[in-house]
Amino acid sequence: MLALVGAAIWALRGQLPAVLAIARTTHPRWSLVAAASAIMLFTYALLIEGWRRVLAALGGSLALPDAARIWFVSNLARLLPGAFWQLGAMSEMARRRGVAVTISTGAAILVTIVNLFTGIAVAGVFASTALRDRLGARTWWILGLGAVALALAPVVVPRVSAIARRMTGRDIVMPRFGLRAVLVAAVTTAAAWLAYGFAFWLMTRAVLPGDARSLGGCIALYTISYLAGLLNPAPAGIGAAESMMVFLAPQLGVATQPEALVLSIVVRIWRTVLEIMPGLLALPLARRELGEEAAQPSRGNRIP
Repeated sequence: MLALVGAAIWALRGQLPAVLAIARTTHPRWSLVAAASAIMLFTYALLIEGWRRVLAALGGSLALPDAARIWFVSNLARLLPGAFWQLGAMSEMARRRGVAVTISTGAAILVTIVNLFTGIAVAGVFASTALRDRLGARTWWILGLGAVALALAPVVVPRVSAIARRMTGRDIVMPRFGLRAVLVAAVTTAAAWLAYGFAFWLMTRAVLPGDARSLGGCIALYTISYLAGLLNPAPAGIGAAESMMVFLAPQLGVATQPEALVLSIVVRIWRTVLEIMPGLLALPLARRELGEEAAQPSRGNRIP
């Protein structure tokens, strides 16, 4: 990740005047910002419902309001250093709502791993399309890598119980993952990556001059940069995602590097607000529930 940051800085050496000129002339088109934000919020709802259905496929159950509150509050854990705090927080909060810890942890791990694999697949498809002339035969290697990664999900997920033990402090036996649970996770996360990319495309049109931005390139760029941040131990992947965006934007036909730097900063602020605000609004209710559970220890410590 340090290499990516260094490469982005090196690529932008001597371009500070261009970056400042773009920043000074940037006038957001707020209608497009609103449309992009609405799509992002819809995508969150899609992911929450997908997680609920994975829980149901594994034998658990959560009401939609409870699932939304757990999802948004646990999302605040992404502000902590490390990539897997959100997974542990989601599992523990679901357990407190009566979902067996094996099921809550298994569902969280399944969705997390499948989300990575579908992200690789989506990024591979759209990046290979945008870079077809430059990559040539390597396009098929990229597509093949994404397909193999997704196919290995049912094999890989049960082997990550060690992560779950570290996150929850419990000796957890992972549930058996059926085809239905894997398919639900794959379909919802793949659709979410596409929706994220479309929202990002709208943001590029809202922030940068001109409308000739590659939709496929935007989907690939957002997915790759998000994955780079997701796998980075920095809080919310800050630095890694922006560096990847600046580095790849010209190759994918999305923006020049000075434009991409301005865009990456705007997108970081925009995405952070959309991710954090729902969690902050739901946090007081979650705290009240924790207080009620502490007042009833015999009920709160029971694991179904």
